[in-house]
Amino acid sequence: MSSTKSYRLFMTRLLMAGASLVLSVSSVKAQQVASATNGGLFENPMVAVFRRCDIDGDGQLTEGEYLKRGGGRDVKTSIRDFNVFDSNRDGFLDLTEFLAVVIGQPESQKGAILDPIVRLSERGYETIERRWATSDKDGNGVLNPNEFASAEIAKLVRGLEKTTFEDWDLNADRSVSREEVKMVLDIAFGVRTFEGDLLRSRTGNVVHWSMYRALKKNADGFVSIDDYYSALGPIENRQQWFDSIDKNGDLQFDFVEFSGGNHRTYPVQQFLHFDTNLDGKLSPDELEAVPADWYPGGEFLFPGFDDDKDGALSMEEFQLSPVINLLAVWQSAGDTNGDGLLSPDEFRFMPGVSLAALGAEYFRRLDVDKSGQLSQDEFPFGANGSGAYKTEFIVRSPDGSIKKLSVPGYPIICSPEISPDGNWVAVDGWKYGESNVAAHLLVRNVNSDEVRDLGIGCIPHWSADGRQLAYSKYGQGVFIRNFEGPVNEDSVDRSGWAIHFSTDGKKLAYVKDGGNLVICDLATRKKHVVFPPGKSPYNYIEHNFCWSPDSMRICFKGYNTNGQVDIGIVSASDDDPKFKVRCDGKVIQSDFSWRADGNRIMFPAAPLPGVKSQLYEFDADTNEPFVRFPDQPKNRANTGVSWSRDCKTLVYISRK
Repeated sequence: MSSTKSYRLFMTRLLMAGASLVLSVSSVKAQQVASATNGGLFENPMVAVFRRCDIDGDGQLTEGEYLKRGGGRDVKTSIRDFNVFDSNRDGFLDLTEFLAVVIGQPESQKGAILDPIVRLSERGYETIERRWATSDKDGNGVLNPNEFASAEIAKLVRGLEKTTFEDWDLNADRSVSREEVKMVLDIAFGVRTFEGDLLRSRTGNVVHWSMYRALKKNADGFVSIDDYYSALGPIENRQQWFDSIDKNGDLQFDFVEFSGGNHRTYPVQQFLHFDTNLDGKLSPDELEAVPADWYPGGEFLFPGFDDDKDGALSMEEFQLSPVINLLAVWQSAGDTNGDGLLSPDEFRFMPGVSLAALGAEYFRRLDVDKSGQLSQDEFPFGANGSGAYKTEFIVRSPDGSIKKLSVPGYPIICSPEISPDGNWVAVDGWKYGESNVAAHLLVRNVNSDEVRDLGIGCIPHWSADGRQLAYSKYGQGVFIRNFEGPVNEDSVDRSGWAIHFSTDGKKLAYVKDGGNLVICDLATRKKHVVFPPGKSPYNYIEHNFCWSPDSMRICFKGYNTNGQVDIGIVSASDDDPKFKVRCDGKVIQSDFSWRADGNRIMFPAAPLPGVKSQLYEFDADTNEPFVRFPDQPKNRANTGVSWSRDCKTLVYISRK
C-alpha cells in the first residue's frame, strides 16, 4: 500500500499549522455547551428552552420536565425521544443530551451527537497510545521506522495489518507522530477522506461519498453542472439537488460544497422516522422501509449489528451500520477467486488505508459463524469478480417449471407484478449508487431476454387487459400510461402514492396524505376516500397493498396513531368501509397478492429476527394464524409476491 500525494501535502500543511486532527465526542460536546451558554460564537436559543423546562433548576430534565417542551410532538413520541437521547441511561437529559434532540431546528442549533464510527477511530488511537511510551525508545515523541516496526503498530487495529510505515508517515519525514496516527485512523474508519476533509458532521450526518467519487471531475477537481446532471439522470427535481450543493452559484462544485448539500444521510432523523412503533428501536420489519439503493437486504444486519441481541437496532447500532454509511457501495464486493465465499481481502473497496478499518469492522460483524469468510447467507455478493450483487425473481409456471430471471444492469429490483397474460413481469429497479428517486419502471419478458426500460417510475401495476401500467414517481404523484404504443402518460393525482388497478380494471386505488386510500372510478374520474376525512385510524399506509378478486375490498399494512402496526382489510365502497384489522403486522412485509382461486392472501414475513423472509398466507375472513407457503426455497430470502390473474403463475423476489 502507498499513501497518496494529496494527503501527504495536506498533512504537511496541517502539521506546520499545529492543528488538531481529531476532536473527540466529549470535546465536541463540551465545545457545543460552551458556545451555547458562555457567550460563544452564538447563543443557542435551545438553551433557553432547556432552562424553561428545568423547573427545579438542577441542570437536568426528568421525563415530566421534558414533556413540557411541547414542539408539536405527541406524548408517546416525546417519551420515545427522551429515552433515545438519554445516552447515559440515567433517566435524565442533561444539556448536551437535550441539544442533540432533533425537532426541526436548523443544524446550527443542534447539539453534537455521539457517533459510534468516530468512537471506533478514537478507540483505535487509545489502543496505540497505550503502547506509545514503551515504543518511543528515544523519547522524542515520534516513532522512527525501527520503533514503528518493533511495536507492530499496524497490527493493533483490525484492517490495517498490511499497511507499511510509509502509509502512516503522511508527511514523509521518516517519523510517525501521534497526529499522523489519528489521521490514518480517521481515514481508515471513514471519518475523513484521504485529503483530510470530514465525511461526518458533529450532528452525525454522513456524506454520500461513494456517489461523489463516481462523479466526473475536471482537472481542478470540480464537477460541472452538466456532468452532475448526466450522472443523476432525468429526474425532474435535479435542479433542487444541484442548488443544495452549489452555494456560490458558479455552476460547479468540489467536495467541500458537495459535503454541505443534500447528498447526505441523516442518521438521527432517519432512525426516528423509521421507528414507526415509537419503541426507540428498529425491528427488521421497520428496516424494510429503508430505500432499496441504500443497502439491499436489511436482514443481513442481524445479528451482527445487534450488539445487545434484543432483536432490534438501537440508534447507535443503526448509526454504525452500512445502511446510513454510504461511503462505499458495500454490496459491490465480489468473489474474485470463484470459491463461493468472500474473504477479508475481497471485502475491500478502496486502495490504501481508506475505509480499511471500517470494512474490517463490517466484515467481522457480518461473519456470523466466525469462519473468517462470508457466505451468501451472511452477505450478498457477486461471483467471479463481477461485484454484481443482483436480485432474481422466480417465475413458477402452471406446469411447475421454474425460471430465475433478473434485469441486466439493474441489480436492485422490487415490487414484481406479472401481466394478465403471464408473459411480462414489471418491476422497479435501481443501479448501484442511485438515490431512490431514480427508480426506473422495467418490464422483463418471461419467455425471452427482452427488457423494456419505461423510464422513471416505481411500484408498477397492470391494468386488467394488460394494456396499461399504473405507477408512482417520487415527489410527483401517481400516473397511468400505455404499455405498448404512444406513452400518453396520464397524471391521476400529483400528491398520491402507490397506485393500483382494481382486479376488474374499472377503478384505481392509491394512498393519499399518508394515511388514507383514495378510490378513483376510471370511467368518470370520480374519487372518494375510504376513511372519512380526519377519521382514518392510520397515519401511514404502505405501498403494495392489493385488491380482492371481486374488486370489492383492499388488504393493506397500516401504522395507526397509537404506534400499532396492522394488516387491515377494508371495503372500497363509498358508503361503508366495513373495516377490520386482520392481524398484527409487525413481522409482515408490505407486498400482498390476493389469490383469485379463493379467499387467501399471500405476503412475505420474517416471524423471527435474523430469519430469512418467506412467503406466507392467511384466509381473509378468518382469524386463523398465517401459515408458510410450502413450495418455495427455505435457504433464500423470498419477498415481493405476485399471482397471475388466473392464479396459475407465481412470481416472487428471491435472494441468497
